[in-house]
Amino acid sequence: MKLFTKGESNPKIAKSNRKGGIETLILHLAPASVSGHNVCASASAGCIAACLNTAGRGRMNSVQAARIRRTKMWFADRKAFKSQIETELTAFAKRCDKLGKMSAVRMNGTSDLLWEKQWSELFTKFDGFKFYDYTKHVKRCLSSWSLPENYHLTFSRSETNQADCLRVLEGGRHNVAAVFDCKEFPTSWEGFPTYSADDDDLRFLDPPGGHVGALYAKGFGKKDETGFVLPVLA
Repeated sequence: MKLFTKGESNPKIAKSNRKGGIETLILHLAPASVSGHNVCASASAGCIAACLNTAGRGRMNSVQAARIRRTKMWFADRKAFKSQIETELTAFAKRCDKLGKMSAVRMNGTSDLLWEKQWSELFTKFDGFKFYDYTKHVKRCLSSWSLPENYHLTFSRSETNQADCLRVLEGGRHNVAAVFDCKEFPTSWEGFPTYSADDDDLRFLDPPGGHVGALYAKGFGKKDETGFVLPVLA
């Protein structure tokens, strides 16, 4: 069982890769408490309901079973999990070198684990990689928190963390991703400029901190009634 999935299996990441010059790997665990273990400690009800865990190939039983197996392995044998991560990333580095492409890695495709605290040495060993993720742990996006230079985080808005979003935006260190109910995004949100985060998945290429990455509602998010998805007012 491999831990990482090629980015081409994710439509949005595949679109990013087609821009050329970048190859992406993504680690998908079973989100929230689907596996019996919680890997999304700061997730809200709206976030769990709108999760893209079952989008695309994710709806296949075999894919869900694989994500649950990976998650259980993470909790049962961290040493073996780390060893396999390093083996797969080493092979990925060789592949990207051969192709002459940048290596990009999402560690939290469908989870929200603090990899920089768990294995900070991973980012040093693969210092040529661009690691990036979304997170709902606000502490990770504040100036008091230390992140590896090659790990880019975007704070993710939910129906319960409005105040935290403003703290992150005002801090100017990170951007905030927010989901809207249509593709016609507003030019600003809460006084901060927006940009489309749906054009690709390459968040580390986004504008500097203090911007709002606008996403349009997908899947179950289109039926959201929690406030997770923001209305676009006329």
